[in-house]
Amino acid sequence: MDAKLRDLLNRVQELEIVARRNVSSLFAGNYLTTIPGRGLEFHEARKYVQGEPIRQIDWKMTARLGFPHVRTFLEERQREIFIALDVSPSMATGWQEKTKLEVAVEAAATLALSVVRAGDRVGFVTFADRVFELDRPRAGKKQLFRALKTFANVLERPPEPCPLSDPRCAVHAIQRFRGRSFVVFMISDFIDHDVPEDLKYFKQRHDVSLIQIYDPLEYAAADVLRLPAYSPEGSAALTAVRPGTTDRSNVGSLEEIVGYLRGEATKYGIQLSSIATNDPVSGALLGLFQSKRRRLGR
Repeated sequence: MDAKLRDLLNRVQELEIVARRNVSSLFAGNYLTTIPGRGLEFHEARKYVQGEPIRQIDWKMTARLGFPHVRTFLEERQREIFIALDVSPSMATGWQEKTKLEVAVEAAATLALSVVRAGDRVGFVTFADRVFELDRPRAGKKQLFRALKTFANVLERPPEPCPLSDPRCAVHAIQRFRGRSFVVFMISDFIDHDVPEDLKYFKQRHDVSLIQIYDPLEYAAADVLRLPAYSPEGSAALTAVRPGTTDRSNVGSLEEIVGYLRGEATKYGIQLSSIATNDPVSGALLGLFQSKRRRLGR
């Protein structure tokens, strides 16, 4: 067997072992969704949102209330899940035992394994300022291997330089699958305050969750420490930076960026979870799933 192939298989196996350990502490299939669909379990009636398929309008309710309304259902199996993974240079940084990218890959692998174990379909997209890998949702162990192989390879390749990460390219890539509704987990550090406004329209069809990966040292007190460093994205000039800032803009405190993300999540009606690089991934994902269940009144 080729040495490179053997190394790749070993990395995939190690990643699967970590994912299995995490999944054992989760409830498989716990990512309940409110995607409008033709499932059997009624969820709620609400006002029609421009852009939704007209066939979803409940005309009797519309006639009674005087404004277009639709009925939403909990989507029946098999659901289709997309994992969008940010692989931009800022994700490869970190001062803990693991980099942000390593934690993000672990979260992505855990989600993929959980999806396959639940009997659903998993797809993935890796992105920075453009899309690198895209695979539509499929079922089965072969698709799990494809996903784990892609995630493992991400850790081996040095990140390509880019001006800024741009989640919009992942959103647009997923939107190419017209007529489909997905559960989407977008994993990024969102360090550039780059939650795309496109989510306003994306959310109308898909169930979206944001997973922020951060290193606590990025948001340490500004007067405590200064680091000589190259910006991972944008300018390549050597500069002295303080945790919580870049040479481009002031990232602000952890409270400020989490507050920003929460505001964006609330504005677009999506879920948000934050994972520190020194925290267990399984606990953070379980918190996200439980939050989704509470939102559904489960």
